[in-house]
Amino acid sequence: MDLTSDPCDDFFEYACGGWNKKNVIRDDMPNYNTFSKLRDELQVKLRVLLETPVDPEEPKAITNAKNLFTSCQNMSLIESRGEQPLLDLLHQLGGWPVLDGASWNESRFSWVQLMADLRLLNNRVLLNQWISPDDKNSSVNVLQLDQTQLGMPGREYFLKERNAKPLMAYETFATDVAGMLGADAVTAKVNMKEMIDFEIRLANITIPDEQRRDSEQLYNKYTISELYTNITQGIDWSRYLSLLFANVSIVINETEPVVVYAPVYMRRLADLLKDTPKRTVANYMLWRFVMNRVGNLQQSFLDLRRRYNKALHGTHADRARWRVCVSYVNDNFGMAVGRMFVKDNFDIKAKINAEQMIDNIRESFNDLLSEVPWMDGKTREVARGKAYAITEKIGYPDYIMNNTLLDLDYEEIKTDPGMYFENVLNNLNVLTRNNLKNLKLPVDRTKWSTTPAVVNAFYSATKNQIMFPAGILQPPFYHESYPKSLNFGGIAMVIGHEITHGFDDKGRQFDLNGNLKQWWSDSVIEKFKQRAQCIIDQYSNYTVPEVNMNLNGGQTQGENIADNGGLKQAYRAYRKWVSRQPGEERLLPGISLSHNQLFFLNFAQIWCGTARPENYLQNIRSGRHSPGRFRVIGSLSNSLDFAAAYKCPEGSRMNPTHKCHVW
Repeated sequence: MDLTSDPCDDFFEYACGGWNKKNVIRDDMPNYNTFSKLRDELQVKLRVLLETPVDPEEPKAITNAKNLFTSCQNMSLIESRGEQPLLDLLHQLGGWPVLDGASWNESRFSWVQLMADLRLLNNRVLLNQWISPDDKNSSVNVLQLDQTQLGMPGREYFLKERNAKPLMAYETFATDVAGMLGADAVTAKVNMKEMIDFEIRLANITIPDEQRRDSEQLYNKYTISELYTNITQGIDWSRYLSLLFANVSIVINETEPVVVYAPVYMRRLADLLKDTPKRTVANYMLWRFVMNRVGNLQQSFLDLRRRYNKALHGTHADRARWRVCVSYVNDNFGMAVGRMFVKDNFDIKAKINAEQMIDNIRESFNDLLSEVPWMDGKTREVARGKAYAITEKIGYPDYIMNNTLLDLDYEEIKTDPGMYFENVLNNLNVLTRNNLKNLKLPVDRTKWSTTPAVVNAFYSATKNQIMFPAGILQPPFYHESYPKSLNFGGIAMVIGHEITHGFDDKGRQFDLNGNLKQWWSDSVIEKFKQRAQCIIDQYSNYTVPEVNMNLNGGQTQGENIADNGGLKQAYRAYRKWVSRQPGEERLLPGISLSHNQLFFLNFAQIWCGTARPENYLQNIRSGRHSPGRFRVIGSLSNSLDFAAAYKCPEGSRMNPTHKCHVW
């Protein structure tokens, strides 16, 4: 804490000023906050587990996870193999024009074929395609298509001046990588400039995120044959999808339903591709693949990426190799790593206590439902039904403790401790194939969409489900010996945040079964939007001084609504818990704060942290969350409970006269 700061003027500085002075941003990080610190500590534990020798008695999944870690760590072998594995793969993909020069055969190039080949390596270039539950029938998996992801973190990076520093660093990165792979210097410079110009045009035809929050408006369902008449004939849909699904022995015919989230983008894409030289398109598509593989190559390529990251994120160093490898293994063998982690680092009491808190927060939310003045009785009852229908997943799935069942998760993957590049390609292919296979399978609502060793929490709209992995059930969010005020200000607030996602601007569009459906009356929807607009305007007026830019309140509204609602629910749940006890909790020794004040203090300290200017820019341009400072100030300045706890005068910065309330 910084006790010299006035809690009624800047509660973030009061709660986090001391933390931010003691915890500086490491050279290899764009920001550093409470979550970063917990993830760092978690990685240390996972490293120890992954470095333990292979045991013949352990599940094959754990052995393969350790082999993958070993292959990632073996930089001397990665150095000796050099870029040849990547060059071999580029040759298999038809060649990269910037490398092949005049020998590249334009007549043999098909962007549809290459797009399918890259998708099978989990790269989503030009189009984004995946299988997941149908928004309007969440018990069935359906094929889904959306606009592309871009090579930089957000479309705004491509819409600035052509010579903007991050964009020029991106172009230099591409040019230097091509040169290091063997391209002629002049050819690389010309080809990569043309490629970036193409991606700028591509970014211009994408739809901004803040205009993509109405799920009903985004949802367009067709058969494959209807794609040609309703979207565009400029894309050979049947060929693309048939190429993909042939790899999992699924026959796709023209009656197969497809949900399209960006029909306007796809029409524009067909026109753009028609007007762009094939060489430029091929250079771009393969650059996006090469860019993702740079991290699997030797140090000279990592040095090029570090220079790019410095311009993009402000970082000055690469992460320690062991941290890179721990993250990669946890991302790809998360259940196997989670099995090792929870065995020694998770107390079943945490799960029991979290379940009790979920019941408390659900009760608190339902109390709020009775009070919101803008909701009619009929909608209120349906909302109450949805809240009670939310299911929870806490800690880890039980099956990972069963060797046979755990191995089934990774039955198609065998890792070689000496073949890192091939291990990566195999992981990418299996990940894609497993997703494609879901098309003909029913939705499994018991399946976890996160893994245990993760410091985060989640809400799924199509499953109406909240998830709290083992990694987040630790201080400052939760500890069995904490006073209840701290646990309610920590993990209970996170629980309330995730529950509120079921009733934010996007979650409210899905019913208790996870189906996209209008279950609110038109008048209630209009009143909700008016209150949400208050939140949008409030956060849009916050300026990040490090970059002198305002937040995008429209883009972050879902998270801001969840923060405000979760905080209110958690505090009410805490006060209800206190009312059921003989009296208030005993004060903590040496701390002159009441437990009501400690509740809000722990809430704020979850968001302690700071960031580099480049990271603030990225967050503003493409992030769904407000920076931590404004998650604290925004939520608390709307809270009457906070103002009462800290006795903030009306009209003070943390207790403004005008407040925004959705829930």
